[in-house]
Amino acid sequence: MRDLPAPLHVGEEDIMRLLKVPDVKHLLYEVRYLNKYIEEEFLFKVGLSFHSGRSDARMLEPTSNVPEPLVPVPKAASKRQVGGEDPQVLLKKKKLEGVAANTGKVTPVSSPVKICVPGDVLNHQCVGRRKADDLLSRRTELEAELTGALNEWNAEFVKIKYFQGEFKRKYDQKTREAKVLEEELCGCRTELANIVQSVSLQNQQINHLQVDLERAQATITQLREDQRASGEKVVVLEAENKRSQTLIAEKEAALMSFESARVIDDFKKSIAFKIIIQDHVQEARDHIYEVEVKALEQQCLDDGFIRVFLKGVRLMQRKTGVEVEGLTPSQASDDFPPGFDGDEIESELQKAFASRLMMRW
Repeated sequence: MRDLPAPLHVGEEDIMRLLKVPDVKHLLYEVRYLNKYIEEEFLFKVGLSFHSGRSDARMLEPTSNVPEPLVPVPKAASKRQVGGEDPQVLLKKKKLEGVAANTGKVTPVSSPVKICVPGDVLNHQCVGRRKADDLLSRRTELEAELTGALNEWNAEFVKIKYFQGEFKRKYDQKTREAKVLEEELCGCRTELANIVQSVSLQNQQINHLQVDLERAQATITQLREDQRASGEKVVVLEAENKRSQTLIAEKEAALMSFESARVIDDFKKSIAFKIIIQDHVQEARDHIYEVEVKALEQQCLDDGFIRVFLKGVRLMQRKTGVEVEGLTPSQASDDFPPGFDGDEIESELQKAFASRLMMRW
């Protein structure tokens, strides 16, 4: 309070901050407690002064009850009034003046009187101090209890941490084992799925084979029936063949006696006709070769010679830049590949001349 600037305007927030109280309720409690303490100290001092002034004065008992203040403490009660004094301070001053007036009325004695101050007054302790001692002892007891509880809690905490570590280690181990088992289970499931798939494929193949077997058995049965029917037909045909051979033998014997000469003449005629046909075919082939094939070869040679000749003309036109009359636009527009010279044209012309000479000979 002494360090605060003047004029003092101390509000409840400042008092709460100085006294370190959380809210107004605790502040009112502290203010009442301070008022009680101040009143008790004031009464103690008044008692001492009263005993020092009058030897026959009434003793102040240490168990005197301090009345509660009737006027409630307002929120702005802690502020000092500028230009006046606090009513409580005025009340205390009036009490002190009354005590001083009473002591002043005492008749002076001629000899000094020994003042006897009772021991209970000298040994008097305020309520606040007794409460502080009780709180201090209670604090020591509570500190001891809390220290014991804290030590026990620390021991339990260490045990819990140890158990937690053990549990975490076992949990991690079980988790790894569960992961390994899960991987093995996945592998087993995959293998089982593959086995099931292969078994299903085998079952399908067996079903197809069973169907094929049934079809083969039906085919075999049908073939056996056909074979049996064919055997019966063969027997019938063999019997008919024997009869036919017998009839043929009889007919041949009859024909040999009557038509043998006629048959021989017919055979000779057929051979002569065949020879005549072969001669005509050979003549037709020779005619086709002499006339058409040679004419076609001559035409091919002429076309090759003309084509090679036109190539030479176009090459000369390209080299000399002179236009040749008598060429069609398509013949004059044909171009040669890059790097083409007259050697190929010369070789082609030689081949064409050689072919023409051979044809003439």
